[in-house]
Amino acid sequence: MKKRPLKELLSAMYQGKFDFPELDTGDISALYETKNYNGRKIHIPNKKLKIFHSFLNLFLLEYLQTNNDIVFSYRKGVNAVDAVSKHAHSKYFFQTDINNFFNSIDIEMVTSTIFNNIGLFPISDIERYIPNIVKILTVNDSVPVGFSTSPLISNACLLSFDNKLQKYCLANSLIYSRYSDDIIISSSEKASLLEAEQRVTTYLAENTNNKLSINLTKSKHTQTGNKIKLLGMVILPNGKVSVDIRFKKEAEVKFHYYLTNKDKFTEVTGSDFDSAIEKFSGQLNYINTVDPSYLDKLRKKYGATIVDMFLHKSDKL
Repeated sequence: MKKRPLKELLSAMYQGKFDFPELDTGDISALYETKNYNGRKIHIPNKKLKIFHSFLNLFLLEYLQTNNDIVFSYRKGVNAVDAVSKHAHSKYFFQTDINNFFNSIDIEMVTSTIFNNIGLFPISDIERYIPNIVKILTVNDSVPVGFSTSPLISNACLLSFDNKLQKYCLANSLIYSRYSDDIIISSSEKASLLEAEQRVTTYLAENTNNKLSINLTKSKHTQTGNKIKLLGMVILPNGKVSVDIRFKKEAEVKFHYYLTNKDKFTEVTGSDFDSAIEKFSGQLNYINTVDPSYLDKLRKKYGATIVDMFLHKSDKL
């Protein structure tokens, strides 16, 4: 793609119908609201800011480099199942997550990440706008939860960490994958995995100037013979990735009630019938993403028509 000035691209993208003067000020304080959900702040952009964030995703953030062999979050064509499947035939596992992930990524990290990728963008005058763009991507000097731009930024800001940890893992016959703030390392040998936790801690500190750290309370080692649960999925003894047995039992109970007692189905699934249908449809689509073969078992037991109607949330329900 030929490089063009940023405002020219913006005008072409929206046929001259969209103007964003905040690009010259960096002040977006009036363009989002903040709400508290379960004890954490979510920043919700208004329509205008959402449009400009979509533009930045398309012409800037999707060009940021990430380690695609390692990172499976917020990328087209891959998902959490792919992150877990890498470990399907391992015997020993270490998993942890990163403390306060998005909010620990600050303006300095975002700025350096954009400058490190500056030659990749199709914007000819990007350097002129970087300071204000960074302000448009952050709230209170850090990456906010709630902006559509935050996931892509988070992937890219950890590139050096991902590369360093991947190199170490390859040299020590370890398998590494990351899904957002969740880190998984596995191995066929226990000894080689024992040092991994310290390496993760060290590399994360070194490559983020001590801004990011792992959550020690959620760090754990497991091994085959015990239940292997990663990112809400389980690895079965045959190496197949599936959903937890609890989700399977819940699905079968709900199908039973849907066919025999609609009131009971609503009671165990949602606040009203329509929301129950919506919620159960989402649950089945999640199961289908992780383990499509289990949906085939449900089709045989309850009928393909009823299962597929839920999957596609048919009006016939």
